[in-house]
Amino acid sequence: MHIDSTRLRTLRNTRQWSQEQLATLSGLNLRTIQRLEAGAKISTESLRALAAVFEVPAESLLIRDVTPSRSALAAMHEGVVRGLEFTGTTARPEFWWFALAVVMVLGFAQLLAESFGPLPLQIASLAVLLPWIAACTRRLRDAGFNPWWQLISLAPVGGMLVLLYLLALPTRATPAATETDPADSAAL
Repeated sequence: MHIDSTRLRTLRNTRQWSQEQLATLSGLNLRTIQRLEAGAKISTESLRALAAVFEVPAESLLIRDVTPSRSALAAMHEGVVRGLEFTGTTARPEFWWFALAVVMVLGFAQLLAESFGPLPLQIASLAVLLPWIAACTRRLRDAGFNPWWQLISLAPVGGMLVLLYLLALPTRATPAATETDPADSAAL
């Protein structure tokens, strides 16, 4: 079982408790509280102790099951619909399904270019350019990076590899959820 570390931290901060105070009230070790707020697994006994202290159902402290990702066609469709939208975020699976759609379009255009000259590939490349940049912008934001990191792809040789690595990173928690309490910094 994994605890929802963001919810745990929020409940603690709402009551204006330090990690030490929560450890004392729950009967848990300070280091256990620190590990749980970092997203570690939780034992049943620790879960019950925290639920009792916060007076919430134990299940509300656990990470909910991840909903299955949408179908490939739905993700590709959303990428096309949100093609010029630079705001918001795009989850990792949806981004990579859209990337596959872009590769398929460019591959088909390459096949046409072999018969009709370079024009179909040039048109397809221009058609997918802005949607690709928009999708990368949303995906980088979802991974916790500034969208300007896309410019690293302009670096010769390794730039595109670095960008692909950044695009493949999992969703990162929002900065507000990862901020530490000044009382916690003193406790560490």
